[in-house]
Amino acid sequence: MRKVFVSALLGSAFLFPVVSYAEGSYLKVGVGESNYSGFPNQSPTAGLIAYGMSLAPNFYGEIGYIDFGTSGVTLSDPSDGSVATYKFRTRSIYLAGISDVPITSSVSFQGKLGMVMHRSNENFSFKLDSFSSRDDSTYRKTQALVGAGLKAQFSKEISGLVEYTYFGKAVDGTELSLLSAGLLFHF
Repeated sequence: MRKVFVSALLGSAFLFPVVSYAEGSYLKVGVGESNYSGFPNQSPTAGLIAYGMSLAPNFYGEIGYIDFGTSGVTLSDPSDGSVATYKFRTRSIYLAGISDVPITSSVSFQGKLGMVMHRSNENFSFKLDSFSSRDDSTYRKTQALVGAGLKAQFSKEISGLVEYTYFGKAVDGTELSLLSAGLLFHF
C-alpha cells in the first residue's frame, strides 16, 4: 500500500507542469493550530502548502505538505539537577478529493476525504550531572483523512479558507488534527 501511495505522489509531481495550465488550479498556503491528542494543553503552530486542480465542476484534487510543529514536555528536578526532555514532531504529505458545495455566490462549504502519509520523529533525552542519554526514533504511517471547511471567494484570483481536518493516528495512539486558515491563489 505504501509503495503505491508513494508512486502516486511521485508520479503526480511530474504532472505538475502540465496541470498548471489547467483552468481551476490553485496554490494554497495556510497556518493553524495542530492538536496532538496525547499531549494535553499543547497546540503547536502548523504550516501547510498545497496544490489543487479542478477535476470536475465543484470537485478538486489536492496534494499538500503539512508540518504539524513540535510538541513535547520537559521535566526537571532541582534537587539533583536532572533534566528529561521528550519531543514529538510530525510532517505529512497528503492527497485528497475536495467537494465544493456553494452556499451563496461567494461562500461555499467544502468536504475533504483522502490519504495522508505521516513521518514522525520522536526523541527523548535525559541528563544528570555528567551522564546523558538520548534516544531518537522515526515512524511512518499511512492513514485516511477527513475534513470540512468554509471557503470565501474574495476575488477571481484569491479565496480564503477556514477548515478542520482530522488526520488519524500518527504513532502509538497519538491522533492528529488541524484547525487552519489559509489563502488560495487561483490561476
